[in-house]
Amino acid sequence: MGFTETIRQPGFDGRKLSHAYIVSGGLADAIAMSAVCGNPGESGPCGTCPHCAKASRGVHPDIMVVEKLPDKREILIDQIRELKKDVIVVPNEAGKKAYVVNDADLMNAKAQNAFLQILEEPPSHAVFILRTENPAALLPTVRSRCVELKARVPAETVTEKGRPGTAGEMAVELFGALERGNAQLMAFMFRLEKLDKEAFSEFLTSARDLAAAKLRECGGAGDDGASRNLLSRAERVLVKAGEMLDLNVATGHLSGMICASLMAVDS
Repeated sequence: MGFTETIRQPGFDGRKLSHAYIVSGGLADAIAMSAVCGNPGESGPCGTCPHCAKASRGVHPDIMVVEKLPDKREILIDQIRELKKDVIVVPNEAGKKAYVVNDADLMNAKAQNAFLQILEEPPSHAVFILRTENPAALLPTVRSRCVELKARVPAETVTEKGRPGTAGEMAVELFGALERGNAQLMAFMFRLEKLDKEAFSEFLTSARDLAAAKLRECGGAGDDGASRNLLSRAERVLVKAGEMLDLNVATGHLSGMICASLMAVDS
């Protein structure tokens, strides 16, 4: 199952992408996948083609991520200059190349002005995605050249009482979404990315414990090997997310990484 029920927003068409977007959370990952997808639909990537498979594993050669260096407080102009050098190179495998700038509001003034120069004359094969929770920190000239999309939390991700779920409840929901397909997994992502760091850490602990418990239950010879592989992958992804959270990676980025890594793709 693809994204046909997940990115229905004014200004977005997976078949006719704009050259630049400003988004929050996991929308950046979905748009990047749409850019390289071999069969995108109006609402996003198919989720099943070889390009989507590589994108979901974070290994597609035509998706480039720019983010603040660990020892710096800002995204620097030299990083944008490197991006500019890469932009002029045609895609390696897909029809387009996607450039995701994480925490784009951390670009300093020089970096933003350098990025503006790219936006003013973008090559037809490039899609730029600025991921930020604070679009107001971007220069008005940068914002004016981008389509701004705001993530909306689907109704099905809210509990009946309208309260946030506990860590254990959300862990159960994650594995339930895995069983129901990509559309539900993306819906879960929109809820997950709203958690603060403490709540996200509690969710990761509960989800890792649940994955381990489910793996222990998959010991029988008649158990589905695909299920065991998915649970093993989920456990590894959750451990990686915990390590990244300790490095203060934003929960919005982590939720997108988790869901993109666990999306169902053709083998």
